[in-house]
Amino acid sequence: MSQIRTKLMGNVLFHDRKIKWNRITLQLTGRAGLDVQVPALIVPNHEGMSTTHVQTSMTVCEVEKELIFTGAPSIDFGFHLPIHLPPSIKAKHAFVDYTLVASFVRDGSTSFNSKKQKVQRTVTVKRHYLPGPAAVIPSVEHHGVRDWFEWSVEVPKAVAIESGELVAALRWSVEKEWVEVDRIEFAIEEQETYRFSTKTGVHNLPPVPRRFPSTTYHPPTFATSSETHFIRAPLTHPALRTHHFDPFLEISHRCQMAIHFSSTQTEPLVLTFPIIITDFPANPTTASALQISPEQPQQLVGTRAIPTTGGDDAIQVDLDLPEYTPRYEQVSA
Repeated sequence: MSQIRTKLMGNVLFHDRKIKWNRITLQLTGRAGLDVQVPALIVPNHEGMSTTHVQTSMTVCEVEKELIFTGAPSIDFGFHLPIHLPPSIKAKHAFVDYTLVASFVRDGSTSFNSKKQKVQRTVTVKRHYLPGPAAVIPSVEHHGVRDWFEWSVEVPKAVAIESGELVAALRWSVEKEWVEVDRIEFAIEEQETYRFSTKTGVHNLPPVPRRFPSTTYHPPTFATSSETHFIRAPLTHPALRTHHFDPFLEISHRCQMAIHFSSTQTEPLVLTFPIIITDFPANPTTASALQISPEQPQQLVGTRAIPTTGGDDAIQVDLDLPEYTPRYEQVSA
């Protein structure tokens, strides 16, 4: 979202005030990787095999910041993260992780007086399509006709897991002498798609679908064609993930609506619509700290990524923006 710029916040604490550091450097590095078996036909020089192993990785972020030591007991720091960063994830065949390395150097006239120390920890980066519950979410209206049945469905472009459910507004017009709606099944489907690049181009593996339990809606007996029916699908399944996009992996969602008719001679009408499933940013908490002390061999570093917004909370969200991560072709080039 163009309205949100993510910051990585934290502070450095100095327990031994006797040590005067000459140089303090913070470096945030992000990596994306893939480890998967793929059909050998799409990989050069592997035609004689049925499958082959593809393992690769790439750098998606490298940001450095230098701090000035003033003798104060602590130093606050903050990184403005690039807007194209993919979020952290650990999937079955792919990953995105970020590491923060803090390097401390004290110059001395002798090797005894010189001192170097390095601390490394993992940082979790999150991305959100919606800034908060007050965001105005646009919707898309789909409509069509099949034989004697005319339908119209209004589906939001995005939904937050915190809302607990996805709600679609369905209207229809039907000649009851020919066909009548018996029930409507509504479900969320998640698709996991892996991609990788070779000399011949970018290859997308077949999506791995996962369908979550559906709900059944029975229309009222005396429903008229002018009524709007609100069909709901739960977002409470613990395995449901948010939308994700990185150079090797894309996790997308769609909602599937199956309209069943009273007549057994009439095939059900199955409708599928794309949907972005996301979550809201967490409320900022107290910044954790990077602690360094010669008396403590176990050094601690803590960080947090804080999404910040400006202006009114009721933000009009443009979900037609391109993915926040460049396509694999652009990164490779």
